[in-house]
Amino acid sequence: MARTQVAFLAVLIVGLLMVTNVSAATLQGLEWGIADGDQFNFDLTSTGDDVFSEIMYFECTSTPVIPNIADTWAELTVADFTVSWANGTTLGWSALIFIFYFVAINHFAVPTGNYTLLGELYGDSIYNGTLYDQSGFWGVDLALTWFTVDYDIHVDYLKDDGMLAHWSVETANGTLSLVRQNLPSALGGIMDFIQNNLLVVVVGVGVVVIVLAVVCRRK
Repeated sequence: MARTQVAFLAVLIVGLLMVTNVSAATLQGLEWGIADGDQFNFDLTSTGDDVFSEIMYFECTSTPVIPNIADTWAELTVADFTVSWANGTTLGWSALIFIFYFVAINHFAVPTGNYTLLGELYGDSIYNGTLYDQSGFWGVDLALTWFTVDYDIHVDYLKDDGMLAHWSVETANGTLSLVRQNLPSALGGIMDFIQNNLLVVVVGVGVVVIVLAVVCRRK
């Protein structure tokens, strides 16, 4: 009986902590993994006919409330960003390069927590990309022809925070790519989870130790 009570208490404590940790999520499990004021640096490079390398700065200025129930991709709120060059100047006409971004998907960041739902909503949207989901990243691939030129577009987001990770546009004449700096490795993602959920991890380990001690003592 004592062993059953300890096990029940362990499950209850961990459950309460987990509920507290995700209390901000919508009914569909979506929540922002980024916050207002977050800044991200990207390396913008081009190969082929036009070769260059620049750094872009993205700063999140708004993460609007996500609807509790989203039935279409269009119902997902869009996080707002200011985008500038490394010297602080605005992009100006250079912002037109993002035409090749928004024909694939219309978010610089997506909500986290339910990528299965995001895939379903995207599949029913006006966009025509093929879903990409592997190695901690979620996004889309899109092939299109515009003015007789073939384009292969790839966009993906880091699942941990939902922020853009990679974007590339490839043609027969070269490739334009935008890659986020300091992307975490698989191990880094695990360490980030432990740091962000330290209380849950510590209590969980402690509960396991107590349960094992009770079981061994009974034996």
